[in-house]
Amino acid sequence: MSPKDHNPPPAVEGASIPAGIVLLGRGKAQGINYFSPGVQPFLSALAPTIAMALISLFFSLNMPAGQKAIGVVRSLVPIVFTLSQLVISEVYAAYLNRKGLWLRYATASLWCDWLPLIVMIFAEGALRMVMPNGTSMAPVLVGIAVGVSLYSLWLSWYISRVGLIITGLQAALMTLIQIIPVGIIGVILWFLPPHYNVLQDILGLSSH
Repeated sequence: MSPKDHNPPPAVEGASIPAGIVLLGRGKAQGINYFSPGVQPFLSALAPTIAMALISLFFSLNMPAGQKAIGVVRSLVPIVFTLSQLVISEVYAAYLNRKGLWLRYATASLWCDWLPLIVMIFAEGALRMVMPNGTSMAPVLVGIAVGVSLYSLWLSWYISRVGLIITGLQAALMTLIQIIPVGIIGVILWFLPPHYNVLQDILGLSSH
């Protein structure tokens, strides 16, 4: 691969972010070109995650005393996970001599992170229409959550591969080294007060 391949091509003229998300979500490599490189597009992609964390934190601070600690932790976990994954991916991209491609990759990754959540919401909505009384819904919801989580892993792998122009194995390693710290943080949060169960939230399980 020549050095010029390490710099991103210009974004598709008139391209829209939702179109890029849909294309990448369907496994279409051209979707990466719907995202502009540069710091400003990256910050714009990061902004919704920060905004959601701040809004959630505001409401958590106004919870009853017994719920406040777990609410604050739940509010901060997504942004901590996101920032840790960004740092890891940037270091790994630099190691692979793909630093010039990282901003576009990170921008696409941040926007596409919302896709599994949207899929989960629509799937749950469809399930509630099919099973309005909620009978035996919990196991199905867990199954859907597991399926969406696997799709999220595939999407992360795919965006790494096409965004950084690396091999499938290198992209798999990228996905793995992003997951491991998240798992470690999750275990620490479970063992330390207020004992927040990240997996429980991901799978939508009841704490009761």
